[in-house]
Amino acid sequence: MNQFIKETTFFFLVISLVSCKKESEDQLDIPNSNTNQIETNEEVSENTPESSSDNSSSSTDNCQTYEFYSTRPECEVTLSLSNEVSIEIVNNNRVITSNNIPEHKVGLFGDSMGSLNPNTIQTQNSIYTISSNPEIANDFTPLSNDEGNQYSFGILLNGVELDPVPAEPWPHEGMFSPDVNWDWNLEAPNVNIGMDCNIAHVQPTGKYHYHGMSPNYLESVNIQEDEMTQVGYAGDGFPIYYKYVYSDPNDSSSEVIAIESSYQLKIGERPGDGITAPCGEYTGIYGNDFEYISDLSDLDQANGRSGITPEYPNGTYYYVITDDYPWIPRYFRGEPSNDFKIGGGGPPAY
Repeated sequence: MNQFIKETTFFFLVISLVSCKKESEDQLDIPNSNTNQIETNEEVSENTPESSSDNSSSSTDNCQTYEFYSTRPECEVTLSLSNEVSIEIVNNNRVITSNNIPEHKVGLFGDSMGSLNPNTIQTQNSIYTISSNPEIANDFTPLSNDEGNQYSFGILLNGVELDPVPAEPWPHEGMFSPDVNWDWNLEAPNVNIGMDCNIAHVQPTGKYHYHGMSPNYLESVNIQEDEMTQVGYAGDGFPIYYKYVYSDPNDSSSEVIAIESSYQLKIGERPGDGITAPCGEYTGIYGNDFEYISDLSDLDQANGRSGITPEYPNGTYYYVITDDYPWIPRYFRGEPSNDFKIGGGGPPAY
């Protein structure tokens, strides 16, 4: 009888321990809910990579994945603030002075019901000094690294900043999380982190800035499919063009084509465990879901190439904003100005 009681007690003890271990694993693998948590959207565009919220599709039993976000709220707000920007050459520099107010409609921001974030758009007093004679550097300079976001990328001709990498690293508990992993940063065009239809939002300082290419801006500059159109300057001084380029980079009479980047979505599943790094299949919601393949197009890893353009008939290195990843480039090919450095006098990370 005593032997039976001992065996029964041992059996229930084992079952209890297994149950507790499973509950603990479940809690660890699912990120905490907070204001930085991604909102999911069940709609998936037919022209975008699919993702799944079905845990059974993950290589980790309790891996939580997020839906690919395919919709954007309307931009119905006409600002009462006026766009002000000036660009001038001073010695060997191009000086851009801007109040960072866009000339097009935006989403709803500020302290009101339904706003995309609580920050109100306010005029800035921004001065960007970049080289008017930039040179290609020995190495590419990334916008972000293991320590976080280092630079914004550039500025459009309307004076609004291009800052493609949001401060949304894994595990999405804030930049100062003890488990922060900047190798896995969310991609603003593909997730819901409070962006308007221009893939833009507002910093706590009131600074409106783009994390992707604004369709309203492209409409305002009347982009034509049969010509190259410069849309801005990068932080190293090289010009930025939208996707239409000469098929032969050294022949302005060659056909104008819509060029694509040399990046592609990885195939398979992420190597993370759902705790120190994300798991689940590659869907495009993280920058690290993509890989650079050198022979996919003429564009290098900075989404740029050298050639002639309407503004530079003798040739230059130039960047291209594409409709696919990385959209806005993630590297500098030249030496970036400290006016685009995040922190230390530059723009804050957001």
